Amino acid sequence: MSIPTSSSLDTITPFSAPTKGKLDTENWFDPKHVTSVQSPVDEFRSNLAQINVLYLGAHTRGDYTPMLGSLVYLGMVSAAEGYFRSLLRRLILVDEACRHNASSRTLTYGAALHHAEDLLPEALLEGVSLANTKNVATELKTLCNISQMSKDGNVPAALERLFNNFESICQVRHCGIHRFGKLGSQQALRLGMDKHKPLLEKPLALTVQQLQEIAEALEALIRAVNSYCFADILKRTYSAGPTGKDKDKRYQNTWQLDWSQDQKRFNDYYDIFASVGGSQPSDPVANMYAAFLNFVTAYNAKSQ
Repeated sequence: MSIPTSSSLDTITPFSAPTKGKLDTENWFDPKHVTSVQSPVDEFRSNLAQINVLYLGAHTRGDYTPMLGSLVYLGMVSAAEGYFRSLLRRLILVDEACRHNASSRTLTYGAALHHAEDLLPEALLEGVSLANTKNVATELKTLCNISQMSKDGNVPAALERLFNNFESICQVRHCGIHRFGKLGSQQALRLGMDKHKPLLEKPLALTVQQLQEIAEALEALIRAVNSYCFADILKRTYSAGPTGKDKDKRYQNTWQLDWSQDQKRFNDYYDIFASVGGSQPSDPVANMYAAFLNFVTAYNAKSQ
């Protein structure tokens, strides 16, 4: 066998240079996009609905593949993470206690220089992943003082099962991001090695039904967290306000317990948490204000 002399070691994988030497990343984004005025939960629902169209449409056409399912899966988790980021940003802008907690966070000079004021809180979370239970619980605790959340990853008992599902979803997400869908040993350990050992290095192969179950699990979590945080924060605005019994006074403004005087302040909170339209819309703001007054009455009676 004669040995050819025309090859070179650095040509084992021949390539052609791309048309553009440098990619124009500034053209990849939509400069006309306007920040959503939807509540974080409605923004999540809208994003999830658009994602659902992708795989359900493909299924209807007979074009659905596990590869598409893996990509859709990543989008679903991203939509949930986007909800938590949006919720924290909106609360920092509106709630005195959250704004106080955020004031001690370090912000890069570049973010302070270039971010719009209403989007500046987003910069506080740029280095934080909210695609796991511990980080979500930590941020809700440290930024918003949400009851029964902790930096150790503990969550309220009422939300524990939903967060357990979220954690499993996020662990599998790591496979899609870092291993092209294949199950690694670390994720198998966290998911349960006894059941997942035979699946090590096997690729993700989600069915349409499983994607629907994942979407339902994420929506159930987001709705439950949304309601829990709304109730927890509204109660705190009174108990930790000037007329409340909490020793730690986190609010300077006093609720007047009259709709005409409280309307603007209450609407600021309602607009963050309310879901408009769809099959499960929030109760009208007047109903929620009545529920708040009921809490105040019960709280005052208990404190006497």
